[in-house]
Amino acid sequence: MPSATKSEIRYLDRPAQAKRYNRDIKTIKRWGQDPNMGMPPEYDFRGLKMRREDELEAWERSRVAAE
Repeated sequence: MPSATKSEIRYLDRPAQAKRYNRDIKTIKRWGQDPNMGMPPEYDFRGLKMRREDELEAWERSRVAAE
């Protein structure tokens, strides 16, 4: 996992993830619930579900490498 200082850590909410992957928000939620997808964990900020951007980037690289 790439190291980042607290000030450098960026989080993406589900709508931002949906935009990033050109998918529906429900798809992002479903991917997160599917262990076969291996998505990074979600963090709950007062009900707002978010993922760390650096962890999503690592997940993307792992998906490309697996193809």
